[in-house]
Amino acid sequence: MARIQNRIVLFLGLSFSSVAMAQQGATDRSIALYQVRAAASNNATDYDKLGAAYVQKGRETSDFAYYDLAEKALTKSLALTSSMDMSAAAPLTHMAATYMAEHRFAEAADYAQRALALGSGDLSPFGLLGDAHADMGDYDQAAQDYEKLLLHLTSQEPSRGLVFMHDSRVSYLKFIHGDNAGAIELAKKATNAATALHLPAENVGWTYFQLGEYLFQAGDISGAEAAYQEALTALPGYYRGLSGLAKVRVAQQKYPEAIDFYKKAIEEIPFPDYIAALGDIYTKIGEKEEAKKQHDLVEYIGYLSSLNQRAYNRELAVFYADRDVKLPESMALAQRELELRRDVYTQDVLAWSLYKNGKLKEAAATMDKALSMGTKDAMFDFHAGMIHRDMGDTDGARDYLRRALAINPHFHIFYADAARRALEEMQTNGAAKLEGASR
Repeated sequence: MARIQNRIVLFLGLSFSSVAMAQQGATDRSIALYQVRAAASNNATDYDKLGAAYVQKGRETSDFAYYDLAEKALTKSLALTSSMDMSAAAPLTHMAATYMAEHRFAEAADYAQRALALGSGDLSPFGLLGDAHADMGDYDQAAQDYEKLLLHLTSQEPSRGLVFMHDSRVSYLKFIHGDNAGAIELAKKATNAATALHLPAENVGWTYFQLGEYLFQAGDISGAEAAYQEALTALPGYYRGLSGLAKVRVAQQKYPEAIDFYKKAIEEIPFPDYIAALGDIYTKIGEKEEAKKQHDLVEYIGYLSSLNQRAYNRELAVFYADRDVKLPESMALAQRELELRRDVYTQDVLAWSLYKNGKLKEAAATMDKALSMGTKDAMFDFHAGMIHRDMGDTDGARDYLRRALAINPHFHIFYADAARRALEEMQTNGAAKLEGASR
């Protein structure tokens, strides 16, 4: 995997930063410790702790190789433990977290349920079970899973850990159901809890990043910027915080600064989304060769390994659809992703891909599924607006495009302007028709 990362680095002309290496030191020490202890003791607990350390390392690096190592260590832990032994709950829970990271949502749900069945008193599997159901698009079941956490909050002295576990997850459901204000409120509570609990810096940074995402979606650019900055305060050099600030700078049309932030984020983790966004900025400012270099790299990473292909189906599908290239492949990728998770974001990507492939009726029906929860994401409304425009539903198209711009007038480097142009064209065409009819 290191050789693969080096090839990516050479392609980008970048090097991994010392910040990234330093921030992962504690996790590396845990891995080294439990590698030695597990080999010497052949003990289930040591293998479980080694697996948990690999999961954390995977979170920090987004390197899927660590999840493969976690699975092997946790499998060994479970082999050394009776399936009816309460101590098996920990490796079962960590295995659920591993499968969540690998987008194996049904298996993650199964392992979380097996952990809960042992009655160890650990409530974290409820969170993982809810996460798996949310990614599979079963939001009602996810809400019920998270409700179990809430029951414990109200039936006993609430711990900060339970508060964090509940609030950080339910905030996402509130966002999905269109309650952006409620999502932001709970996300703020989660950041406070994460700080008070002295969680690992990456976990604290992630809660601030999540808050920033909700604020950005709501069109609060300055609030989002502050949240992303807090993420970087919690974890200097944090790739998600850097990508958030890049997105803010794009909204502010400060493209050189946006480029710098995306480059720093990609130095840490070369996510396809970040590289595609960097390429879009270069396209915007007319640097076509640099844009092509970044866009070529998106495909390279997307097909790097079998795990990458499973994890990045959706990203590649929308990447192709946005650029009107490989459109049949875009549709196939989106349909493949729908087999793994039937959430509103996969429905949205499939609808957009169907639209770009000229399948308007199917696109509209799929877009209705994406919008069925009431999610206030400007991109959803933009996609719906363009689909309805091309179907000849001018009134519906206007409503969707106006809603997109009302949610966030800076939602995309190209599509915010495209929404305005489409509205102007429809208004001009409508006026021309009225004038012609009056003659």
